[in-house]
Amino acid sequence: MTQCLAAGLQSANESCHPYLDQLSLPTPLEPLLQSPYYAMLTTPLFLLGLFLLLSSLFASHQLSKTPIRQLGQVGTRGRSYFSWNEATTGDCGGRFFDWWIFGGSVWIRAWLSVWDLIAMTGHEEGGHGHGHGDGGENLFACFGVAHDISSPANADAEVNGNHDASDKKNDDQEEQAKTSSVGILGYDSSLGAHGPLILAPLRASILILAWCSVCSFLVMIHKELIGWVATMSEMPSSPYIEMILPVALYFMQGMLLIMNTGEALVGDMNSTDPFLAVLLPTIIYASSFIVLIEISLYALGIVCTILKIYVPRGVSHPGGPRPHKIARLPQWTEGKQHFLPKKLILGDGSDVNHSKWRCAVAHDAHRDTLAKFDNDASTSRLTGEPSGRQIWTTLKPQPALGQGETEDDLETRLKKELLGTTLQNGKEAQAEAKPSGNKKEEEQNIFSPLIDLLSPDKKGMPKSKQDKADPIGDFVQNLFSPNDKEQKAKVNQKQSDLIQTLASGGRSPPLAFDPSKNPNSSDQLFRAQMIASYLDKNDGKLPEDISYLQNQQSSKGQGNPPQTVMEAAKRGIAFYSILQTEDGHFAGDYGGPHFLLPGLVVAWYVMGCPSVMISPPQQALMLHYLKVHQQADGGWGTHIESPSTMFGTVISYLAVRLLGGEKDAEWVMNAREFIQKEGGAVMTSSWAKFWLCIVGCMDWKGHNSVPPEMWLLPTWFPFHPGRLWCHCRMVYLPMGYLYGSRFIYSDAETDPLIRELRKELYCQPYHSIDWDGTRHLVADMDNYSPIPFFMKFAQNCLALYENWKIFRPFRDVVRRAGLRFCSEYMSAEDLQTNYIDIGPVNKAMNMVSAFHAANNDINAASVRSHMMRVPDYLWVAEDGMKMQGYNGSQCWDTSFAIQSVWECGLLDRFPILSAKVWAYLERTQILSTDTSQSSPAFHYESCDNRDKFYRHVSKGGWPFSTSAHGWPISDCTGEGLKGVLALMDSPFVMGAVKKGILKSIEPSRLYDAVNVILTLQNEDGGWATYENNRGFGWYEELNPSEVFGDIMIDYSYVECTMASLTALAEFHEKFPYHRTKEITFAIRRGREFMKSIQREDGSWYGSWACCFCYGCWFGIEGLIKSGESHTSPTIHRCCKFLLSQQRPNGGWGEDFTSCYDKDYAENGMQSYGDDGSGVVNTAWALMALSAAKCSDVDAIRRGVQYLMKRQLDSGDWPQEGIAGVFNRACGITYTAYRNVFPIWALGRCAATYGSSLD
Repeated sequence: MTQCLAAGLQSANESCHPYLDQLSLPTPLEPLLQSPYYAMLTTPLFLLGLFLLLSSLFASHQLSKTPIRQLGQVGTRGRSYFSWNEATTGDCGGRFFDWWIFGGSVWIRAWLSVWDLIAMTGHEEGGHGHGHGDGGENLFACFGVAHDISSPANADAEVNGNHDASDKKNDDQEEQAKTSSVGILGYDSSLGAHGPLILAPLRASILILAWCSVCSFLVMIHKELIGWVATMSEMPSSPYIEMILPVALYFMQGMLLIMNTGEALVGDMNSTDPFLAVLLPTIIYASSFIVLIEISLYALGIVCTILKIYVPRGVSHPGGPRPHKIARLPQWTEGKQHFLPKKLILGDGSDVNHSKWRCAVAHDAHRDTLAKFDNDASTSRLTGEPSGRQIWTTLKPQPALGQGETEDDLETRLKKELLGTTLQNGKEAQAEAKPSGNKKEEEQNIFSPLIDLLSPDKKGMPKSKQDKADPIGDFVQNLFSPNDKEQKAKVNQKQSDLIQTLASGGRSPPLAFDPSKNPNSSDQLFRAQMIASYLDKNDGKLPEDISYLQNQQSSKGQGNPPQTVMEAAKRGIAFYSILQTEDGHFAGDYGGPHFLLPGLVVAWYVMGCPSVMISPPQQALMLHYLKVHQQADGGWGTHIESPSTMFGTVISYLAVRLLGGEKDAEWVMNAREFIQKEGGAVMTSSWAKFWLCIVGCMDWKGHNSVPPEMWLLPTWFPFHPGRLWCHCRMVYLPMGYLYGSRFIYSDAETDPLIRELRKELYCQPYHSIDWDGTRHLVADMDNYSPIPFFMKFAQNCLALYENWKIFRPFRDVVRRAGLRFCSEYMSAEDLQTNYIDIGPVNKAMNMVSAFHAANNDINAASVRSHMMRVPDYLWVAEDGMKMQGYNGSQCWDTSFAIQSVWECGLLDRFPILSAKVWAYLERTQILSTDTSQSSPAFHYESCDNRDKFYRHVSKGGWPFSTSAHGWPISDCTGEGLKGVLALMDSPFVMGAVKKGILKSIEPSRLYDAVNVILTLQNEDGGWATYENNRGFGWYEELNPSEVFGDIMIDYSYVECTMASLTALAEFHEKFPYHRTKEITFAIRRGREFMKSIQREDGSWYGSWACCFCYGCWFGIEGLIKSGESHTSPTIHRCCKFLLSQQRPNGGWGEDFTSCYDKDYAENGMQSYGDDGSGVVNTAWALMALSAAKCSDVDAIRRGVQYLMKRQLDSGDWPQEGIAGVFNRACGITYTAYRNVFPIWALGRCAATYGSSLD
């Protein structure tokens, strides 16, 4: 055989051309036989692939310019075929391997989209088809954008006529459905989702171009093999040659077969017609190749899945446990109690009247801010709804400035006109007779009952102990005592002890902060204020359900335990009702992260330390906060329960020094020692390095490039900043602006403090550091998400782009354009959020950017408007002043609170609470009130502005915090909507609406909320947070943050999905004729998504709280309310998981490590709970099990008894470990959770299991 082969190839020595002629290629690949390497570029197949690619990108680009409107009625066809086990292409992303293997399913959806188009055409011509009427997708949705489908025909199609015409309620709903606008503006541009008619040719072009490259390579190899075989045939025969030559020949024949795929379908088409000779064979060849390769890839995927070589999972699946778990625990000095001393209240002044910290809300907060800025409306802007705003201030309540009724007036009217009661002290009459804000001195000083209440009783104590107690005593005296000595004399010890019991949350001594016991504050200052205010308004009387506290002294909280489950729930609601603010929301500490406050401090410092932004008393409280949270090793964690990290320590140390911390103080020296031991500030993470660059303590060469010109990329570009998760996008927007501007504190070179910091932060002389060599340095303790190799490679390429002079002409041109766009985009963000901004990180960055854009003019209107909103982020508790993770969690907490009362069946037992929540939710719906629509934010709700600045529809949604914040979120909209629907069951609230005391929330506003929810559903069936998922799973390979996980795109979450689909389900119960098919289909898709991300052990991973108990509650609740059977295997597995985690004391417990490790905390809430259990985790577990109607009544009873045992006699529950989390690696505080969820769990369990629990 070898001899025959050698003889056959003998002539190869003379020329290879005869054997090249033997390589017969189909017409689409014939040019590859030419010798030039660029021959591939002339093949018809390559040109076809290039045409498809450019056409797809051009169509995508043009469609992205189309005014964007909502999807209209989303059809069931196509979408159900679009994904395979959530592994899909399209806007829900997917891992790169998934895209190649399973992405072929887009062809099925593309075909069904064409079918829908045909049906739509028939419908428009008078036919009925299956377009809108049968749930088909409209043409624009198929392309990835959507058209305004508002029309009477579409409105009529929405209404199901099969109802009793005599039923007036149904008739009203039908009429509302007919007259409602179906085409409410939404967002679904091609930036966010390439539809199937775009994705299919795009995928085809990629496959064709890839195949052309492969064929070109094979032809080249074929030529080389011919020469190689000819050479081998001349060599002496050997076993090696006899073995290798047949293999080579077989390989050559195989290549010919592969390259001729589809040739048989082309046939003999020798024709002079160019179309028949070239184009048609190319199209047939390409089609047959694509069909063959798609089938092969899909079959390969199935085989890999069956054999478990590779199991596809959706991009939104959070995955299993991390292989590298958290290795250290935080350590504090044991038994070290910290108090807020007198000087932190008085600051630099001596006037006690102007040093009493109080939390002002709503109109009171606005008046306070305007007074601080001298009411200069010409240079300062304070826009948006005041409802929900909460700030800590030292100013007295200011007179009303014509805003209308105060929040207190609403409560007065409710009591008088609906309850028929007046307070015994007659203060309603006084309030009605006198202008708002001109109250008597004793009404302004609402802390008068607290003169002695939070101070240790010093009678009979040795002098040394009296002196030791002085700081807290002086603090309380200066914080709460009124000037009026007669008012002070009215306070008796009995009432002081009562308020102390209510405010302390079970902690002793009052206002003491000991992080070794618990680094979470219990919010005593705010709660004390609200308790005092409640007593002042109600003649010193507590709510009926806890009135027994005024008849007995039970300071230890264990004197009168509840006898039934509902009695415990009523006590919980009664106590929590005291904490409701004047405008109806529930406030609380939303702190936790340590990296937020330092960013604000740096911004304040580089802007010249304006006192209207951070006053001396605020400086002192901030410094106190940083001091008390310092750990025993001298460092700070990324958050309050985190072990020390370089990220937390470097940035906190910077803030300490900028706020005035003495470098020779022992605690400051300990922090500096920690930093230097770990290698200096060059070892911190990129976000800390950014602030070091801003203040002048690091050269910009030490920071990786953040080029602002990225925003100039076309929207179809695979990695466009507009596709990022909005929090990520809005942080890297100002970061890019400041990096591109190379902003540095103007006095950095002359400021003595900056010169000192340059010495203190590093282990070698500042000017000797090779900054470019430090860009990738990061301490192991910070490296939660190590930067992948590809991202490091990209950053190194960008470093060359930044530093090589050859790129300078191009870079200068595009950078100027990029900076202009960034400045315009940040200005839009400022106006859309009334200068609050989406979060505290970009708030500080946007403020510095505005300062830079105004040529460092601190009096510029935009800069002053920014400074006026700084107090929105600050909170004061017994551990000092902190910066919160948002401007509060007002709407989120309040929505949960009212649902807990509703599920207890007690809305009208607490009518004032219910009515005030209605008023708050009415004013908090985004861009839905006259006040909000008169703000600049409403201008940006237009299609063009939303498209330009990558914003989803806002109007009708509910926020996490306040209407003025302006960013709607899917789960917050869902919970807000459910809160309103729950209150519609209250005769008291509806009576107040009917009488005009409360404003009505019209059905059209509820339709707006439903529209927001429907448009936020992702292709995978789940819901993300603020927007649809616009990017792809591989974006995480470009995560530059090191310290956070999964921040690049807006994933679908079990929490957002449950809140959204349950809101749709409950809305559908009350409004069954509004967008019926869309809602039912959305619910079904959401249910399937939730089942797809359930873990193998039956649990769900909670991404926004700690952690599996939370996720399981959302998972079970969502499935049950969306129609899943209680006996479903999915439900059973989750119940089994929860029951396996119940602790011996009857409770459940997790801490932050569950989130970080993605694995249930082995020891539960060991550090800050009760024998490993916690009341919040227990409440979540009970809510899940009772929703599933778990048959293990004994387990439910033990859990309920645990909650009742842990309840304080006041009706409160103790503050335990941190409850919230974000981005996998950072904890955040929710002090409201300790009240809301135990109440909710008790009410639900009582309703489900009845007397069997008592």
